[in-house]
Amino acid sequence: QTLKFLRSCRLEVGMKNNVQWELNPEIVARHFLKNVNGLDTVRVPMAVREFLRPKTRRRRWWLEQQRKRLEARREEFL
Repeated sequence: QTLKFLRSCRLEVGMKNNVQWELNPEIVARHFLKNVNGLDTVRVPMAVREFLRPKTRRRRWWLEQQRKRLEARREEFL
């Protein structure tokens, strides 16, 4: 999802035409960096972040599968 979001972003860089420049990671990072209360933070879109308390049926099913796999591996090693 992160790559999908970044590919869909449109980044406008205000540069003069008579100056030779190259788009580098620092310029792109500035688009996502933000200063909040004097602290440098990174703005992450909500679509990229995981929910704090996911309640979807599929998520609960996935967590249950992970728990079962972990228990099965524990039994193999014991």
